[in-house]
Amino acid sequence: MPPVDSGPVPLGVYRDWPGLDPSERVTMDRHQVRVIADRLTAHLEDLLSADEHLTPASQAAYGAWDAAQAFYPSAKSGHDTLVDQHSRFLHAVLDMIKKLHASAHIYDATESDLERRIAAVDKRLHAVPTTDLFQHDSSGSPPPTAPPNSLNPDARD
Repeated sequence: MPPVDSGPVPLGVYRDWPGLDPSERVTMDRHQVRVIADRLTAHLEDLLSADEHLTPASQAAYGAWDAAQAFYPSAKSGHDTLVDQHSRFLHAVLDMIKKLHASAHIYDATESDLERRIAAVDKRLHAVPTTDLFQHDSSGSPPPTAPPNSLNPDARD
């Protein structure tokens, strides 16, 4: 097999790419970016109600068996991990929506509404937010700090 050149690919290879204008500068179709942001917002809308299905079963629901009771801590830990991941995913999707809006040079009041609704889901699930919500909040209240967790042991974003 011949050796592979690991150097940069010449720009001429991408001449047919629609994101390059004739001067070989990258351009963007702002309308398409807005469409993607809107689609992602619609998916986030669907996910905001998913926490209704993340209600844990009580320890009594596992029965009085010693084996079932011994299993409960694992089930609780699994539920806590699911809650944490759901919250992280909501925050990541919102972050991407914000980046898309910034890329298209738009800000929509929808973002602040989504921030408020994600915070409500976090509160209902007792999830610890790991991102800075309310970047557009005018109340002046500081965001909560994130304690360490399994995926963020040093409490870093």
